[in-house]
Amino acid sequence: MRTTFFRDESGVTPLVDYIITFIIASILFMLVLAMSNTMFIDGPQRTVSRIQFTDIGNDLTTKIVDTYLICPQSGEVSTTFDMPITVAGKDYRVDINRSINNPEDKEIIVYSPYNGVSIYVTLNGVNSTVPVNGSTSSLSDTHIIYYHK
Repeated sequence: MRTTFFRDESGVTPLVDYIITFIIASILFMLVLAMSNTMFIDGPQRTVSRIQFTDIGNDLTTKIVDTYLICPQSGEVSTTFDMPITVAGKDYRVDINRSINNPEDKEIIVYSPYNGVSIYVTLNGVNSTVPVNGSTSSLSDTHIIYYHK
């Protein structure tokens, strides 16, 4: 009787089958879970950042050009403007640098170091008559455009 008890393997096969199936399913679930962060969080966050950075850059370009148009021949003009504190839950920076395509022109660069999104918006020739410089962070309390001639 003792020898037939150890040789009877009819209950082992379903148990091994269940364990192997569970291990394979767990591995596949972990892979899908690891990839879902990129598909469902990072991708839409970059898209939202790109769209909002374009809007912020265009708005800032408009404000700089408007300030340039109302400035007196001699004197000064200053104006404050608002920017969203965060875009897609992250703060960002705005810089004005020399254009890559046209070295005589300037570009507004809106970027976030957290998600690697950068948007370049040209200032359309304003730099040829008025030198434009500056940078700001979205976390700053006030944002000022100042013109002095």
